[in-house]
Amino acid sequence: MFLATLAPAAHATYDPVGSGTTKLTLDRGFVSFLKKDKIKLLPAAGASKKGPSFVLPVMGGNLDTTIGKGEIDQGGTLVFQGARKKVPWKKIVLRTKSTPLIAKVGGSQLKIATSHRLSSAREGFGTSFSAKQLKLTAKVATRLNKKLRPKILFFQGQLLGTVSAKVQPRLTTILAQGKATLAFDEAFVTKMDKHFVSINPIFPAEHQKSIFSLPIIGGGSLAPDGSEGELRTGGEIEFLQLGAGQVFWREQWLEMAERLDGAEVDVEPTPAFPGKLGRLGVLQAAPFGVASNPSLRTISASNVQLTLTAQTAQTFNEAFAEGKEDFKAGEVAGALSFTAQGQ
Repeated sequence: MFLATLAPAAHATYDPVGSGTTKLTLDRGFVSFLKKDKIKLLPAAGASKKGPSFVLPVMGGNLDTTIGKGEIDQGGTLVFQGARKKVPWKKIVLRTKSTPLIAKVGGSQLKIATSHRLSSAREGFGTSFSAKQLKLTAKVATRLNKKLRPKILFFQGQLLGTVSAKVQPRLTTILAQGKATLAFDEAFVTKMDKHFVSINPIFPAEHQKSIFSLPIIGGGSLAPDGSEGELRTGGEIEFLQLGAGQVFWREQWLEMAERLDGAEVDVEPTPAFPGKLGRLGVLQAAPFGVASNPSLRTISASNVQLTLTAQTAQTFNEAFAEGKEDFKAGEVAGALSFTAQGQ
């Protein structure tokens, strides 16, 4: 199995956020300010409180983890509770901008606070982000004053505190680095030989005997735990029986959730055969696990058993066996190994 050489991405992309937590820590002065007017800030709907900090579960969003840019959607609600009325902050979003906090306040989406002290750092496949010296915006101060009617008014630029988040992507973009190997099963190769079918790589695919290497190409993304996503490879594999059928598998895709290896299938020559069939599942993968290395941001699998799908068995029978059922669904075709590099 070929291990990809590590290198930075030339053009990073935004990955969907999968999990994490966001913490809003109130400034001591702001805590004292609330106490003077007997205003409480309470967690609700999944948020929790730990000392002066409020913890919100991360529910989604999109981030370019290579530079820590994007938006993080929060679960939970924060509620300002006064003597008579309350003001909830719902649908809280953390943005990596100078106005990092926005929320639905009293029926409308408002910018909550500003900050000019933003920072981010990579943490495995994910990233951490913080915004210090959060200051209330004029609109939020006005909304709080109107609803809560405090004796001492909230004001624009009032120091709120610090917000920080640690998030992991649901899917990480896979870079065009390294190769996957497809080692055809010895019995499968023997059967092809009996039908006088040669198995050939078409560049950039290569092979040494029955082991084919396929370059990993861009456009794919994988969950770090291997539960979903798609690994894309380039090149083609040709199955050729001289004077009869010719089957091409172009740019194979391994679909993790379905455990299905697909390709653009072309059966020639026409009109004797159907020609381009489009993207089909050509091989079924047996259940397998992946090994993730967060420090290197790699996702690997070894010797994943692949069997013929019913469609592939039918195609081979029509192209190479004169319609006889020599090839069968579930027949072992080979094993796949790869090490994919996340951005």
